[in-house]
Amino acid sequence: MSKKKGNKGAIAVCLIIGFVIAIIFSLISAAQVKSTSTVEFCNSCHEMNPFYETWAMGPHGLDNKGAIKARCVDCHLPHDSLVNYLVTKTKAGLHDMQAHWRGKKTEWLKLWKNRGPYVHEAYESGCKECHKNIIAPGIPTKAISAHKAYLSGQTERDCIDCHYLAGHGDLVQVFRDLGYSE
Repeated sequence: MSKKKGNKGAIAVCLIIGFVIAIIFSLISAAQVKSTSTVEFCNSCHEMNPFYETWAMGPHGLDNKGAIKARCVDCHLPHDSLVNYLVTKTKAGLHDMQAHWRGKKTEWLKLWKNRGPYVHEAYESGCKECHKNIIAPGIPTKAISAHKAYLSGQTERDCIDCHYLAGHGDLVQVFRDLGYSE
């Protein structure tokens, strides 16, 4: 009988230790997610400088010409679920680290000019997170009409199709000015 009590005690101790380890791991993970979600972290690699500079001057950047200041993760990660957010953040982070360490040269001009798919696309769920009322007073009639068609599902266009300059301005011109070739 005493042997069974000893096993129950050992199991309880193991469960408590496992729980404490899980809590510590969760806190460290949450701190890492937070620290890697800053604009400064995203700009810590030189490859991101053109994106940082164009964002800073844009409507959602440092100059805050628009109503909302956005971080990179506000637009470039999905906001439809925590799991999707974390999985996408991990994949994008691993992609960026690998590209940086290998010295991979991305053909930014070609990607942006053709608006092809890329790992750092802007997610519509990010737009919707901040822009809840897209038929706000004071917007042009044409925009009201387009937004109503969007809300009713009468168009396949998404936010970025019309507002592609909102995050970084004219990146194609910026990359041309920087001497990137097509």
